[in-house]
Amino acid sequence: MSELFGIDLATHLKAIFTEFKKHKSIYSYPDNKIFRGFPGKDFSVIFFGRKAFTSLGPAAGPHTQMAQNIVLSFLAGSRIIELKTIQILDELKIPRPCINIPNVGYNIEWSQELKLEDSLREYLIAWIILKIIEEEELLGIKKGDPFYNKIFDISVGYDLKGISSPQVNEWLKKIMNAEDEINILLASLPDEFAHHKNLSVDPNISHTTTLSTFHGCPADEIESIVEHMIDEHGLNVIVKMNPTILGYDFVDNILHDELGYKHIALDRAAFDKDLKFDEGVAMMKRLEKFAASKNKKVGAKFTNTLVVKNNQNIFEGEEMYLSGAPLHVLSMNAMHKFRSEMSPDFHISFSAGITKNNIVDAVKCNMKPITSCSDLLTTGGYVRMYEYLFTLNKEMNKAECNNIDEFVIISADDKRVKDVNSAGVINAQRIVPQLVNNPRYHHNKNKKEPPKIDSNLVLFDCITCNKCIPVCPNASNFSIPIGKKNFEFVDYQFSNGKLIPSTHHHFVLDYEHQIANLADFCNDCGDCDTYCPEFGGPFIEKPRFFFNEKNYSKYKNDNGFYFTDSSTLRGCIGKSEYELSYIESDNKFKWTNKNFELFLDDNNNLVDVKLLNDIDDGTKIDMKDYYIMKTLFLGIKNNKEIYPAVLLLND
Repeated sequence: MSELFGIDLATHLKAIFTEFKKHKSIYSYPDNKIFRGFPGKDFSVIFFGRKAFTSLGPAAGPHTQMAQNIVLSFLAGSRIIELKTIQILDELKIPRPCINIPNVGYNIEWSQELKLEDSLREYLIAWIILKIIEEEELLGIKKGDPFYNKIFDISVGYDLKGISSPQVNEWLKKIMNAEDEINILLASLPDEFAHHKNLSVDPNISHTTTLSTFHGCPADEIESIVEHMIDEHGLNVIVKMNPTILGYDFVDNILHDELGYKHIALDRAAFDKDLKFDEGVAMMKRLEKFAASKNKKVGAKFTNTLVVKNNQNIFEGEEMYLSGAPLHVLSMNAMHKFRSEMSPDFHISFSAGITKNNIVDAVKCNMKPITSCSDLLTTGGYVRMYEYLFTLNKEMNKAECNNIDEFVIISADDKRVKDVNSAGVINAQRIVPQLVNNPRYHHNKNKKEPPKIDSNLVLFDCITCNKCIPVCPNASNFSIPIGKKNFEFVDYQFSNGKLIPSTHHHFVLDYEHQIANLADFCNDCGDCDTYCPEFGGPFIEKPRFFFNEKNYSKYKNDNGFYFTDSSTLRGCIGKSEYELSYIESDNKFKWTNKNFELFLDDNNNLVDVKLLNDIDDGTKIDMKDYYIMKTLFLGIKNNKEIYPAVLLLND
């Protein structure tokens, strides 16, 4: 696998503005699916004193650890964005693949994969990009419009020792006042964006944090962490609860008996050591009082993923984490049970199995934010978030409601209820008990896997269904408009120090577009493989382009490529490494390996050869590798307005 590697602010901006101007898309996300609100509708909510244009967002996870991920989620309608969890251990070695969502979801990915300073940089770059998009009115919305009201909710873990460490303390202080870091990033902008160097950007990136703790973290330690976050950093704190808070017997009955997921093996030890329900309630009541004394607030998030045994041998290791449809039922039950013990105005946020089919009911329960992850990793990707809002708009039209609070209150169907908090509780009383009887959440409705055909991926010419592109949260998979090709070419053979024509072949591309991968944006999670109809995995078999020579040299493997400059492509095909350069002054290509330099004109005629080492008579040169290199080179060079070309060429 390669390592995640972010790019600089200027290159992001150039890619965004170039692609949007030419193709009306950003990181391949189409303009017609950019959420711009609906006429007469106010989807906004207040989140710990700040207003967000919608209550939706991506959960802390694969959709929130890179700058482009965050921008994509914004385009789809997210406005409360839970940044991926940071922790003191910032050099993790997570087995790959780490995500598997053929129906219900499993993963072993649990924390930010970047170093602390790199995480901060990605989050700040995303924050600035969104401000510049507003300043330029790129999306056709006037700057200052409530459309741009967004909140970054930081997520931290996982124990008091790590969270109170000097490194994490310093990180938190910077993200709460990033003026110096923002000024450095703005100062780095080239002349093209020089008018933004003095842009006024709010340095207070976040005022809230969602706390995630290890399974088995004692209640008193969780409480101490929350107090530390409030006391030391002045943050409002949401405590992420684990589904185990419901108790083993309850979860066992719902998961196995009611919903029918008998093949999923629970881990009783996880329940035994995790926070108990009564402990959690008592803890949050104490923390409410503590927070109020500091003029802050606390809340709870339902829920984290559910730890289960890796009895299906999906990943390395003995355990994995369950998400999707069954987790939705469990988490909604945990939410309702917990809130019933608290006051109606106790703050609840939610993330578990959210889809367009249940987003309306989740909103009716008055939870904010409502975040999604697993569903966004299925066919369509970020566009699915837009569909949530489209569905919500339809239901609000039916109810003749213009804003979220009004919709929640009217849905309670009780004229005596005038406040949104009480209405949310009443709606949950009706909605939650019905979930277990809804076939949508049962195993029988969630056992079908994405179809596969009897075909294996190779470097070129998959069926180009493009499913792998939107399911990638990092925008690492992309399409190159190369065009169909069918021509004859000839291999060469050395004879008496000369090259002579040898075997004739055909170079054939049956599809207009080819799939490729930005290796430095790819963390080899494996999600694209799940949805690819062919066997092999796009992130493994397709051409993998690197942004820098260091990563290329380290991870090139059998199909890695790297533009050393805008006229030269280096590449590894199989076990052979080459360099292809276009010499514009002579209208010819130079193709080099360790033994030779071949010079060919635009029509592929061999015009010159230079030997770099002695070569035995009879040695053959397989020219197919040349045409692979040339095809990729021209595919990127001739399509400079697609974002991967901007990132790779960076002229």
